[in-house]
Amino acid sequence: MIVPLVIGLAVGATISWRATRSRARSEMSRELARELARARAEMRREVKHWQEAAARATTEAARVAREADAYKAGHKSGREDVISIMPLIVAAQQRPADEAQASGEQR
Repeated sequence: MIVPLVIGLAVGATISWRATRSRARSEMSRELARELARARAEMRREVKHWQEAAARATTEAARVAREADAYKAGHKSGREDVISIMPLIVAAQQRPADEAQASGEQR
């Protein structure tokens, strides 16, 4: 009677040990799966954040480029305006001197 009892205890202990180990592995696998899912979700959020930041930066760069082009065009137009009125400015500066000489005044 003692031998079957010892064999039964040994088999019961082995079965119980394996069942506990299997359950622990299963719990650990589930916890790892949850942690992995959380990490993936966090990575997706971070990737989305940086993609949105890159899109904002691209939009801002395009706006700055448009403003630079507009500034260059305005600068060129202003320069051309000044060049086109230079003869009038020179003529206006010479006119008082010509009028003074015509009237006999000396400077």
